Amino acid sequence: MFKKRPRPLVGIDIGSHTIKLVELTGSGQNRRLRRLGRALVPKEAIVDGAVREPETLENTLKALIQNCQPKLRRGASSVSGYSVIVKKINVPYDNERDIEENLIFEAENYVPFEIEEVYLDFNLIGPSKTPKGEQGSEIFLVAAKKEVVDSYADLLQNSGIRPAVIDVDGFAIGNAFEGAKGVINDSVVLMDIGASKSTFSIIKAGMPLFTRDMSIGGGQITKTIGEALGIEFSEAEVIKIKGIDDPIIARDVSKIVKDYVEDWAHEVRKAIEFFKSNSEPLDAPKSLYLTGGSSLLRGICDVFEDVIGIETKRFDPFCNMDKDDKIDRDYLSSVAPQFAIATGLAIRVED
Repeated sequence: MFKKRPRPLVGIDIGSHTIKLVELTGSGQNRRLRRLGRALVPKEAIVDGAVREPETLENTLKALIQNCQPKLRRGASSVSGYSVIVKKINVPYDNERDIEENLIFEAENYVPFEIEEVYLDFNLIGPSKTPKGEQGSEIFLVAAKKEVVDSYADLLQNSGIRPAVIDVDGFAIGNAFEGAKGVINDSVVLMDIGASKSTFSIIKAGMPLFTRDMSIGGGQITKTIGEALGIEFSEAEVIKIKGIDDPIIARDVSKIVKDYVEDWAHEVRKAIEFFKSNSEPLDAPKSLYLTGGSSLLRGICDVFEDVIGIETKRFDPFCNMDKDDKIDRDYLSSVAPQFAIATGLAIRVED
């Protein structure tokens, strides 16, 4: 479910606010962006990563596919939220075959669901020692509820895309970063801030070191703006993104946004400190990259940098990639950070 394979795929990131689609051609340093697009997801169609209105989502995805016209008809998507567990553990096996054969027994100690209800996989990090000093391995254990994975696969299948890979958001973002920047030897924080949740990851030399979902997202800001101004969610979303001419309302909105962003930055700092307290000093992150729709909020990079104390930038997954002539460059530069997960999925390949 999570392993690299050799056939190209279209990346489809199904979020609670938008569905994003990315199609690439080529590989390695010769990748080229061929198609991308996004479509708004009706409110409550996805809640906490779980599909609530499959027919509505299928119609939305079909319309997006029709609009983008990707050539590929095999796809990759990803899951996150409370139905997905990603945990770093040590196992007493020193090769992938033994890990795979015994994964179900190891998982029973860590997965808070009935083991029959989940799909299991793992990502090998490297060698480790057991408490008895024997050779073992450190892995990321991945467990995802079958009903959630199957619902995402069904969405793709019923929309005309063969579901070849269902990944995890945190791993997809890491793929996108490595595809754009190459392998970086320093530890890097990747923070994808979506509408209803965020994915926090730390990678080093192309390997994930830490990943978790966080209950922060741009929808919180939109809801608060709407309540403060007595307007609908959709109107509040426009004001949050584009601003408003009224100076008094603009000041109030700016304060709401700033207060939330500062809270987010403090939560991220806590996550980084937790990681550092359980890691080697050389693994301390040196920089932070923001992705997702809420990474486009004005001033967010400055606030994160001030609170956390490390260099913070927005991440453009297409920064070192050729683009199809039909893609509007100004539009792309304004939305690129929103497509990190979809790009990481499009980098994935299938047998």
